[in-house]
Amino acid sequence: MPLQDDVSTLVAQARLAGTDTVGVEIKKAAGGAPKSLPETISAFANGGGGLIVLGLDEADGFKPVAVNARALAESLVSACSDRVEPAVRANIEIVQIDGMPIVAASIPPSDPAVRPCYVKTQGMENGSYIRAHDGDRHLTSYEIHLLVSGRGQPQDDAQPVVGASLADLDKTEVARLVERFRRTRGPAFAQADSMEILRWAGVCPRGEEPNRVTLAGLMTLGKYPQEFFPQLNITFVSYPTVDGAPMSDGTRFLDNISIDGPIPQMVAGLVDALTRSMTRRSVMVGIGREDVWEYPLEAIRELAVNALMHRDYHPLAWGSQVRVEMYPDRLMFYNPGGLYGAASPSDLLEGRASSSRNAVLCRLLEDVQMPGTNHMVCENRGTGLRMVSRELAAADLPGLTFRPSVAVFAAELRNGLDRRQFSHPIPPQAFSIIDDIDTLIIQALMAGPKSNADLQQVTGLGRTAVSKRLKGLEEQGRVIPTESRKSPNVKWQLVNP
Repeated sequence: MPLQDDVSTLVAQARLAGTDTVGVEIKKAAGGAPKSLPETISAFANGGGGLIVLGLDEADGFKPVAVNARALAESLVSACSDRVEPAVRANIEIVQIDGMPIVAASIPPSDPAVRPCYVKTQGMENGSYIRAHDGDRHLTSYEIHLLVSGRGQPQDDAQPVVGASLADLDKTEVARLVERFRRTRGPAFAQADSMEILRWAGVCPRGEEPNRVTLAGLMTLGKYPQEFFPQLNITFVSYPTVDGAPMSDGTRFLDNISIDGPIPQMVAGLVDALTRSMTRRSVMVGIGREDVWEYPLEAIRELAVNALMHRDYHPLAWGSQVRVEMYPDRLMFYNPGGLYGAASPSDLLEGRASSSRNAVLCRLLEDVQMPGTNHMVCENRGTGLRMVSRELAAADLPGLTFRPSVAVFAAELRNGLDRRQFSHPIPPQAFSIIDDIDTLIIQALMAGPKSNADLQQVTGLGRTAVSKRLKGLEEQGRVIPTESRKSPNVKWQLVNP
């Protein structure tokens, strides 16, 4: 695909912003190819790819300079082919800006099966880079480990835990698991003894002393896994302000707890903590009343399971917890390990692909119940995130957003509140008592009449969802239209402003 259109667009953006960006590296290159060229190629290849442009002067508003375009193009070919490992197959072209020739190279992301891409002369440990804002930085040893482990199937969850034995597992949960495997996994399991089943299921390691247990077994069925791994837990923090800054009275947190136990108990504990911190409203359903939470409970539960199930369990990550952070306008889930496998965030959301860093753990969680329910912890069919998206849509909430990096995978839920949309300041503490999108609409209308489009900006909802909210408020006698609803200029105002 020709690069001319892409380069023209990106150069216009760089001129407007006054700088290049995380996905674009622009160099003057008047004296030839920059020495840092292989480092930038490595950085783009280890991330989401990017564009290198040679022949523009950032200090002069990204105006073109006289360059030997053919020689620069040959230098790019050589850098991509000979100076990084593995070689990068870039699209390199001579294009024009303001009528002068420059050189552009589109660097694709490297295949996860061969990452990291590194500068040959520096070696993998010192020569592996990633983009950070508008520059390149070294990958850490942990990030390199993650990329290398992504070449195959990690076995960290299947390793025996030093010092742990079957006595450290919950006997009731072990018996329940064995019974379920006998009932659902076919004749081989139906006729096997308990120890065979525990080995086949991955609770006990193969070829080890019969009393040993794996990390997956301990995290799934253990009485208290944090005795052996103090940081393999969940931390939950609720902040009073959207930027995490303290309130004017010095309040830093509305809640701040660590949640321990095996994975099923940690998931249940997080849901309990969130229900104490979330707002809720009551709606009439038929002749009854139903509580509607700020975020759907099933979506929260699925994201918690996802974070614990797919986090990195390598010893280098034993000091890192799954973090859940709640702000007035959003809920964030962070798990160590980044995105594993070849699936992209869009693949995960749409259910086109699924990859499991911890295959044994995922399999076990299919057959372990959530506390106090008859439901298994997970289905392990790649459908959980699609369910999250459906739950959010049904609740008129913005969609799920992923923010992956090499070392951390982040998932973001938003509740539709956005302080920036208000025409008058609202004190941070007000957000702790807003429990409804309707209340948010009323707060916005206090500043004067608003159109449907205005309220879409305020709430983050679509036109239809806002119309439903306004209809409900009108039926309650709280808002009225300024003119006919069919008028293109109709706005909405409070009945008693």
